[in-house]
Amino acid sequence: MLFNSIHFLLFFPIFCYLYLSVPKKHQWKILVAGGYYFYGSFSPFFAIILFVITCNDFFAAKMMDKEPTQLRKKKWLLLSMLGNLGILFTFKYLDFVDNNIRELLAVFHVSWIVPEVWFNNWVVPVGVSFLTFQSLSYTIDVYKGVTKAEQHFGYFASFTAFWPVMVNGPIERAKNLLPQIKEEHRFDYDRMRQGLFRIAFGIFKKAVIADRLAFYVDDLYLHYNEISGWTTLIGGLFFFIQVYCDFSGYSDIALGAAKVIGIDVMENFKRPFFAKNLADFWTRWHISLSTWLTDYVFFYLGAYKASSYRVVFNVIFVLAICGLWHGANWPMVLSFTMVGVFMAIRYVWQNVVVRAIKPSNSYRLFDNYFPDFMHSIITIFLFLFCFLLFRVHTAQVAINHLHPTEQVEWITIAKTLYSNLFRLNTANYFQEWMLNKGAIQFGVVLFFMFILFFTEAIIGDAKIESVVLTKNKMTLWIIYSLLLMSIVWFGIFNNTSFVYFQY
Repeated sequence: MLFNSIHFLLFFPIFCYLYLSVPKKHQWKILVAGGYYFYGSFSPFFAIILFVITCNDFFAAKMMDKEPTQLRKKKWLLLSMLGNLGILFTFKYLDFVDNNIRELLAVFHVSWIVPEVWFNNWVVPVGVSFLTFQSLSYTIDVYKGVTKAEQHFGYFASFTAFWPVMVNGPIERAKNLLPQIKEEHRFDYDRMRQGLFRIAFGIFKKAVIADRLAFYVDDLYLHYNEISGWTTLIGGLFFFIQVYCDFSGYSDIALGAAKVIGIDVMENFKRPFFAKNLADFWTRWHISLSTWLTDYVFFYLGAYKASSYRVVFNVIFVLAICGLWHGANWPMVLSFTMVGVFMAIRYVWQNVVVRAIKPSNSYRLFDNYFPDFMHSIITIFLFLFCFLLFRVHTAQVAINHLHPTEQVEWITIAKTLYSNLFRLNTANYFQEWMLNKGAIQFGVVLFFMFILFFTEAIIGDAKIESVVLTKNKMTLWIIYSLLLMSIVWFGIFNNTSFVYFQY
């Protein structure tokens, strides 16, 4: 079930009415039923996967709670990890591994014993990366003593099947979500206003900006061999903004939906385009994943307490894992690995070079007169440089589907895009690309992007609904009307999926 579909428009009010009307002791049942209906609407098989994950981790955590030592608890943690990562690997990565083994053996003219058709047609459960990481965080926290094992299967099932976040995040933690699930929730007018406004703002970002930018981004990658300098640069920036508006729009709808029923979930984005460096960007973009990887991988590897060489390895390794989490393909892994390399370079710069030159007058001049917005621009273009690879695999699939007799490799697309990026004195295909949907369409896209980033600059890190709903009644209704008219007049509602559904 997509958040931007008629199906959800019918499901949401019915769910809210039932959940907020029944007695407290039955509310978890509505949550579970709603979650399984929501996830099962994609495929009944997906609901079975969810149930298996729930049973495995509920049992593993309960058994951990009974063990007297960490050593004995570890075997149950391993059971949980085997179950979650096994499901994730089987459905998302087995085909990737199979293809790489096949290609490697082909170099030595050796045939692979596994028939190619075995894994190629497997359907990846929607949001399986989010489901497994959220459930796995619970068992790791029980093992570490951060939270106690939940004894009530229904409450735990409510946590794993909490539908606002189960498909595209945020990746919630049990210590935040479970206590709220156990509380009684009743209709609250102020929370409803805040939640519905946040939902509307998310739909605005998705339908008005992201889905309009998709026209230009799709055209850019499909015509990768016709474009050059400025087309690649501006098109890459458009793709960057498209993914941001699409994914943060989904998170806004999830946060708003949860708020309406009385539950607060974590923020997933905090103005990433205003980040001062890549490390700062990492703390502002997909926060639930970055904090998950920091807490459960980076700190386990020693974080910043290790030697400088080990820290450099840790940073690059964690970002490579982040890329693999996003997609079972090499362009995705390389995209995030490059981000890790740039972050590692900055770490060395800050801890070796800056420490040595900080007392100098030249550094003080640089520090005083290099404005913050320049740091943000450099950060955006560094990430944009890495992010060009993010879409290459899906572009390869689309191009090969359209031209089955002229297959193209992903590395060909990547090499062309990056060579184009260094030819900013050329603008081949730029005018056709810019006006392929008409000058008015291009103007509309630029106008709403300006509105979004101007709004983010004004409100800072505050929540949009908290800022808007404090305005006087006349201002409030003007904002309501403009937001609603923008969505109705300029929104694209053709049942388009969210970008992160494929990751």
